[in-house]
Amino acid sequence: MKKFSSIFLLLLCLSMAGMTQSETQTYDKIGSQSDLIFSGTVIRRNCFLRSDSMLVTETVFNDIGIVKSVNPSRSVNDPEIRIIHAGGTLNCKIIMTPDIPDLVVGKRYFVFVKDDGTFHPNPFPGGCKAVVGISTDSLTLGESLSPVSSCRPVALTP
Repeated sequence: MKKFSSIFLLLLCLSMAGMTQSETQTYDKIGSQSDLIFSGTVIRRNCFLRSDSMLVTETVFNDIGIVKSVNPSRSVNDPEIRIIHAGGTLNCKIIMTPDIPDLVVGKRYFVFVKDDGTFHPNPFPGGCKAVVGISTDSLTLGESLSPVSSCRPVALTP
């Protein structure tokens, strides 16, 4: 696990400086409701049925940089972080949970999440605002942040 760079923290602060006061308050609230805040790259996503027959999606991150961890024994010491949420696609069945970010394998994100050891159908406090994409400029190798553009707005059941 690599240490979270001070350059990324500076980038985050500068990005948030351009936000309005209400947006800043929103991220302050999301941060206070989060047990774990980190940056990481999505390496895989799996959909499966839990023992109670609920369809869930597991998203696995690596290349982790921890910013905040209320429960350090849960995820901080692991080389990968697994986040499980309700919904997904399995055997032609689709169950979508509202306000869950649609994370893409291979992309890097800055993530606010509930990581208290219990299952949360939507573990992202603030929904899609709890995940921010990280892009790297190929020329300067500088990083920039942008909101996740794909979010599930409605709940559908087959």
